[in-house]
Formats: sequence, C-alpha cells, structure tokens
Amino acid sequence: MVNCIGIKSTHFSREIDSEIQALVPLEIKIESIKPVGISETPQIVYRTSKGRCSTFLSKAKFLNYLLCFLQIKQRNFSKIISYNFQTSGININAENGKYFIIYSEIHAFLERYNRAALEKLEVELTAVSSVVRNPIKGTVAEVNNIGCSCPDMVYRHSICKHQIATHLYLQSNGWGSLAEYLQQNTGKKWDEKLLAMAEVAKSDLGL
Repeated sequence: MVNCIGIKSTHFSREIDSEIQALVPLEIKIESIKPVGISETPQIVYRTSKGRCSTFLSKAKFLNYLLCFLQIKQRNFSKIISYNFQTSGININAENGKYFIIYSEIHAFLERYNRAALEKLEVELTAVSSVVRNPIKGTVAEVNNIGCSCPDMVYRHSICKHQIATHLYLQSNGWGSLAEYLQQNTGKKWDEKLLAMAEVAKSDLGL
C-alpha cells in the first residue's frame, strides 16, 4: 500500500490538500535508474531496511518527477518534449532548451521525493517564504526564493524534500513556482490577503 501525505497551508482559510504518492512505502537509497525492454520503462534499483529491491515507474510518473526537478531548478522551465537515458545521466529536450541531469542528482531527488511522501510535511505560506513543518520529527525548515534552511540545501547544495513539498503545494494551488508566488504576494496585495485572513479569523471567533 502506498503512503500519501496531505500538504496543507495553515495560512489560508480554504485549504487544498495535495497528495504525494511515494515511489516505495519505505525510505530508499537508489543505486541505479535504467530503461527496460522495448518500451524503455524506467526501473529503479534501490536498498531499503529490508534489503535490495527494484520497482518499475510509469513513464507518465517519471516524466512528472523530471518536470518537478527542473521546475525547482529552473524558474522559467516549461514543458518536456522528450528525454533519453545516457551513460552518465538523462538528456532532456524541452520547449526552452536542452538539459542534462546526472544520475547522482536524480537519485538524490527521487529519494527525497519519496521521503517527502512518507513524512506528512505541512506547508505554511508567508509573504516572503514557505515554512515546512515535519510533525513526525518535530523539525521546521524555511524555503525562500534562494533555497532552503535545511542541511541538504545549505551543505549539499541539492534539492531537498522541503522544496519539493513547497513546489507541489504551490502547483496544487495554481502557482507555477515559489518565485512567481512571492512576486504576486508582496506589498498591497499581501496586506489585502492578511486583512482578509484576519476577517475570517474574527468570523470564526464570532467577533
């Protein structure tokens, strides 16, 4: 059974839950990704606490993983036209150019995507960032337009589970990226939202 999480904002009165499906219902360490068969179905080989395993990913889901990775890395990234597996990584043809992701990067990304789906992360949007809480571990990280405050971003300079959770939550609410959200929610516009939220809070309290 696949574990899912509900990413929800505690700042807005109308919450929209976005389920993230785990690749595997256990924490994983990916050893390799390769295409299998004539259809070149992506297969991941990984280790868990229960041993070494492999899982096939649908092409549609794998395309979404690549898209999520590139949208977090590239602010103006739009659409993937095609991709193919190479010896050291994955070549991607997109509407706005060509990209290459080395395997170590996509391995780490998929491991953290899977972790984000297992840890029930909660996303709270503010005027200048998103605050991501892990209710299981009791930790908090802040994601802004530059990156994240967690060790994966600060010391390893790689996409972290908090950025993934933030990006998917924003997309579920119709925002293309965190940069786009922050640009649209500053100054007067944000003041108006805060006022609206205050009015809702007063109404809930019967004031």
